[in-house]
Amino acid sequence: MNRIFYLYIFLIFTKSICAQHTMGLVFGIDDKAKKEALLGANVYWLGTTIGSLTNQTGFFQIPNPEKIPSKLIVSMVGFVSDTITINSKDQKDLRVVLQNQINLNVVEVTETQMTTMNKIYTPINMEVIGSKELLKAACCNLSESFSTNASVDVAFTDAVSGAKKIQMLGLDGIYTQILSENMPMLRGLSATYGLNYIPGTWIQNIMVTKGTGSVVNGYESISGQINLEFLKPQDQKKRFFINLYGNQKGRTEVNIHLSKKINTKWSSMLFTHASSNLLKQDMNNDGFLDMPLTQLYSAFNRWDYHNQKNVEAQFGIKALYEKRQGGQTNFIYSENNDSSNHYGIGVNTKAIEYFSKTGFMFPATPYKSIGLQTSGKWQQQDMYFGLRKYNGEQKNVYANLIYANIIGNTNHKYKLGASYVFDDYKENFNDSSFNRTESVPGVFAEYTYLHSDNFSLVAGIRADYHNLFGMFYTPRLHLRYNVTKKTTLRISGGRGFRTSNIFVENQSIFASSRKVIIHESFKPEIAWNYGFSANEQFTLFNNSAFINIDFFRTDFENQVVVDVDQNVHQVVFYNLNGKSYSNCMQIDVNVEPIKQVVVKVAYKWYDVKSTYDKQLLNKPYVPKHRVMFNVAYSSYMDIWKYDFTVNWLGQTRIPNTFLSPVQYKLPTHSNEYYLLNAQITKKFRKFDTYLGAENILNFTQKNPIVAAENPFGNNFDASMVYAPIEGRIIYVGVRMEIK
Repeated sequence: MNRIFYLYIFLIFTKSICAQHTMGLVFGIDDKAKKEALLGANVYWLGTTIGSLTNQTGFFQIPNPEKIPSKLIVSMVGFVSDTITINSKDQKDLRVVLQNQINLNVVEVTETQMTTMNKIYTPINMEVIGSKELLKAACCNLSESFSTNASVDVAFTDAVSGAKKIQMLGLDGIYTQILSENMPMLRGLSATYGLNYIPGTWIQNIMVTKGTGSVVNGYESISGQINLEFLKPQDQKKRFFINLYGNQKGRTEVNIHLSKKINTKWSSMLFTHASSNLLKQDMNNDGFLDMPLTQLYSAFNRWDYHNQKNVEAQFGIKALYEKRQGGQTNFIYSENNDSSNHYGIGVNTKAIEYFSKTGFMFPATPYKSIGLQTSGKWQQQDMYFGLRKYNGEQKNVYANLIYANIIGNTNHKYKLGASYVFDDYKENFNDSSFNRTESVPGVFAEYTYLHSDNFSLVAGIRADYHNLFGMFYTPRLHLRYNVTKKTTLRISGGRGFRTSNIFVENQSIFASSRKVIIHESFKPEIAWNYGFSANEQFTLFNNSAFINIDFFRTDFENQVVVDVDQNVHQVVFYNLNGKSYSNCMQIDVNVEPIKQVVVKVAYKWYDVKSTYDKQLLNKPYVPKHRVMFNVAYSSYMDIWKYDFTVNWLGQTRIPNTFLSPVQYKLPTHSNEYYLLNAQITKKFRKFDTYLGAENILNFTQKNPIVAAENPFGNNFDASMVYAPIEGRIIYVGVRMEIK
């Protein structure tokens, strides 16, 4: 990687640093005839794929096309688009003013675009899952938002709690940094159930980055980053939104959004969510609930401030409460749990958090800015699984200061900053306490080079001092080269660092009779990730199409190994002594064979291994092969929408059960299986209705709970889950918006 880095640095500085761009500002005239800078206006060259967006001050920069003069299109929802003829390659101070449409005769223009897009001109390989893609499924929460996406896998952690986990590049979601608008979000105690706490209707889009991310966002990204962009009050044209959902298994949900633009500077939005599952079901007659009974209530209030000059700010507060109960069907929940007669589980979670983001711009130099991000969180999680008890509390404080500027011209950008992460954990497992405090100050620098629209580079490094583990460094590099305007190649490499929380990150250990053995104090988990990707846009059947091929490898310097192969009656935790790696290759194709029909096909191959008790073995519960097929049709004006998805999952290794009694022994590998989902949406004048089905073939894992008849015996294990434990789900819903 060092050789590659120095080679490209040499190429950069031997080429001209004055690649030609067109720059300017975009303003809009509102309904009160007041001029204001437009954020997010589209700027692109007519007849090309070269485009850009304006920032908070209305500033844009766009590479020049091959031929000048050329026509530049500027557009923004709610404003009349403008076309400007550019006759010079040295246009640096363009001023564009768009007129509001409120007093004009309106002509509606519709455009079909992919609901999932791969960014062509960004240095970092990023896949954007738009709001329309999220509506292809019920999308009740974040764990269900990836059902039509091939890059992120979702699976149950065990057969009794209903908890789900994501996987990227064959590694558990704990190695993927999940961000909320570029700020760390699901970490620590929220690692297990946090995916269930984010309603899908709150999300505007999801940005998925494979491999190492930006050093600006921290040091914890190893296999990738998932950044959630929530709906923002200043962008909302509707003041009220409601989504109602219900399925035949007793699950009901309601989401309500209220937005208000108070004046030209202030706007606010309130999100509320309530969900419950109060119907007991045991479809496989093993004496255990298929899914736990749940009650979840959450709210999120955010405020945005824009002074239309040089300051903008966002801040908000979230709160949630969840009660989760499960286990045997005849278990009766009580606050003072007594599971000596019947096996039960209970999970009570309370959390409150705040965030703030403040940006200072410089109108005379729109490429320069100072930003401050802060957040704080308190979470309490009390759990019992049978006779096992866990009580956890986490207090977190986060701050990140970022300064952005250029070197000479906008082809050379840099960011400098400092961050601070504080975590205070108080954990009790049965009769043992596991308390620790982590304090991590750090500094970072990131350089971005843009050469026309053909080549870009992002090189970053950060240094952080951990109060328990000392100083550590995180270098990262991303390179992009456009062979043609439609062919993009990227390579990336970098290092990630994180500390483990073995109880909340491996909750499945609670759902078994295995004895927990901790051999030693845990070192931090450190890994290197390297990746390559190739993207090609092309025309097929006279419509646009897209193909992506990527390969990523992750090598661990150290890892906390969770060993359930050594002994069927034990789960052993220890530091890695040997190799641990993940290889992942993915090929996905998006095509539009006929107008308004979009087809996505993806194939993934995994080679994920780790050293367990001196043996290099495949990681359990990770299928070596996966295939996804999705077809979507939308009629004119989206009056009708049809979506159908097929997922095929190949065999996966099951942990060793050689020492189990004959009746409890499991095969060494699982069977392959299919998952089919479908949804139909009908748009009416004032509301939408949708009807869907998940797991249409009603496939479930046979006997997902080992020794279910004796949950307090030595052979009980509800953690050996590799396939769905819930059968076919049929759901209906209604969405309504009021302007």
